[in-house]
Amino acid sequence: MLLTDFEYLSNSDDAFKKKVALQIKNLRRQNQVTQEKFYSETNINIARLESGKIDIRLDTLRKVCYYFDVSMAGFFQGIY
Repeated sequence: MLLTDFEYLSNSDDAFKKKVALQIKNLRRQNQVTQEKFYSETNINIARLESGKIDIRLDTLRKVCYYFDVSMAGFFQGIY
């Protein structure tokens, strides 16, 4: 069964969000940072980002990358 363009984009958007969420979670765990510590130091609720159910703003992703000392390019290399 072929998917329509809209169905394909919808499915691929969900998969992409999950990959981004997993990459954020992996970075946090590799750096041994708790969700509570991350929130107290950045005021960003990382649990919401790690759920993969919300759209992350580019500015928020930039702050996450800065916190974990990884470039945006490096962040996305971990996904693809």
